[in-house]
Amino acid sequence: MGRCKSGGKIAVLVACVAGACNPIPVANTAGPADPDSVTVFTLALQPGSVTGCIMGDPSMTRPMTLTVKNDRATLLTAGGVHYDLTRMAPNVYEGGYWAKFRADLANRPRTLTIRTDDDSCKWAASAP
Repeated sequence: MGRCKSGGKIAVLVACVAGACNPIPVANTAGPADPDSVTVFTLALQPGSVTGCIMGDPSMTRPMTLTVKNDRATLLTAGGVHYDLTRMAPNVYEGGYWAKFRADLANRPRTLTIRTDDDSCKWAASAP
């Protein structure tokens, strides 16, 4: 019986290491293709974020450009860092590991949210 319990724990550990505990988003290609677009967002730190998040503000609150082309989205920070985002629904893109990105271009205003994986820091922006 001890072996089964140990083996079960090992199987869970292997599954987590293999990515099962933090699955990679699967692209949603249903529906018509999203129109190509370029949207500039300027994020602001959101209420409820811990005090230490203000240290990230100099890089987070500069303009970021989201480019959609051929149903693929890339977020370019003012510092030159690119983040590829996965299409989750028509005009909705997500990505990231430690920082989670979500761009919703389906609604007006368009929104971009970024949060840490523990939800301690949150930034958001909207654009027409």
